[in-house]
Amino acid sequence: MKVVNRKQQIRLFLTELISFAVIFLSLGTIVYLSFQHEIYRNVDQGLEMKRSQLLLAQFKNKAKLKTNDKSKAVQQQKQGTPPPDFRINFLIYNSQGKVTNTEMLGDRYTLLTGVKLNPNQRGKIVNLTTDDGSKFRSLLVKVPKTNHAKLYAGKYVQIIQNIDSEDQAIQSFRSVLILTMLFFWLLSILLSYLLSRWNMRPILKSWQQQQDFVANAAHELRTPLTIIQSKMELLLTKPNEKIISQMEPIALSLAETRRLNQLTRDLLMLARSDSNMTQITRQPTNTAEFLKQVIAPYSEIAASQDKTFIAQIDLNTQQMIDQKRIHQLLVILLDNALKYTQTGDQVEFKAYVHGNRWQVEVADTGIGIAPENRQAIFERFYREDKSRSRQTGGNGLGLAIAKWIIDSHQGTVKVTANDPHGSRFIVSFPIEHIKKEHH
Repeated sequence: MKVVNRKQQIRLFLTELISFAVIFLSLGTIVYLSFQHEIYRNVDQGLEMKRSQLLLAQFKNKAKLKTNDKSKAVQQQKQGTPPPDFRINFLIYNSQGKVTNTEMLGDRYTLLTGVKLNPNQRGKIVNLTTDDGSKFRSLLVKVPKTNHAKLYAGKYVQIIQNIDSEDQAIQSFRSVLILTMLFFWLLSILLSYLLSRWNMRPILKSWQQQQDFVANAAHELRTPLTIIQSKMELLLTKPNEKIISQMEPIALSLAETRRLNQLTRDLLMLARSDSNMTQITRQPTNTAEFLKQVIAPYSEIAASQDKTFIAQIDLNTQQMIDQKRIHQLLVILLDNALKYTQTGDQVEFKAYVHGNRWQVEVADTGIGIAPENRQAIFERFYREDKSRSRQTGGNGLGLAIAKWIIDSHQGTVKVTANDPHGSRFIVSFPIEHIKKEHH
């Protein structure tokens, strides 16, 4: 079992670790691509603006020729319309694909000598890398012949902007992002380990409870079956005996059969409650009248056992309850009170309103329950005194069923000591105001 649990924990740890890794990788990729796109978008906007200025130069020049300062317009026509920008350069190609503005570029041309004309890149923004490793963002434009800037008219113009600083920023951001992701991924390893252990606790607890439940159920089922089998085998060895002479083994077999039937019914109910197959059917109920009918037989049962039964019901409201399940709950509590009391002891039943809740108390002056065991008694197959429970016919499922019924009605249960000795079960349910229909 430890090996299985260890494998489950490792599998859960790896699942969480991979999940964190995928999340960090996806987040980092999205952030990096968004940052890169934003950096290049600003550069591309500058290139697009230069292209627009270059292509619309003919219209701008016509408008400016109408101004008073014609000499400035003529000078602008000769030099070209785009304003100077130290990071943006223009390569003007003639029909043979050679650069014609080398003098205008000066020393910068030596850096751009490796850039060649590629007409297929017309209108596209591309990345270029020179021989010395410098990086540029480039846009190739075909200038119409009608352009009044004779320097560009009818020629290919490649607008180039240096992006070394942007590329350096992207690389620095990438390095910081990778280190950050690595740090948090290592942190996620520790977190995944802690989470896997934390998440495995209820699984291990449930697994252990299931193992205990199966083992206890098998033990409880095996005992009556063994008794029945042994008694039947004994009867087979005496085929000529009369029934009256074998009343004891027959009666014992029947008792164990009834106990086996009750056990299987209880197990089936708990299994259905675990899978939410058992439905609670509530209906308006006169609580006082209902409780009086349920406890009526127990006065006679207590008297037949030389015990005292006291009942006090102070309720005058209707409540929405599942009558069958509440009846079963009260039977379990009252049966236990009678089982674990001796001749001359007292069993007390109370029902009353306390604040915004209505409560039921079942108290006895029997053997009582040790304080450390008062919570454990609601666990399946738990018995504080197994030998005594065997004598009284208990199988340790009654209070587990009672707890399920209480929980299904949004109730609570508390077990306290009874004065001077014995136990007191206090069950509390919320008061539900039933709306009356007007006809």
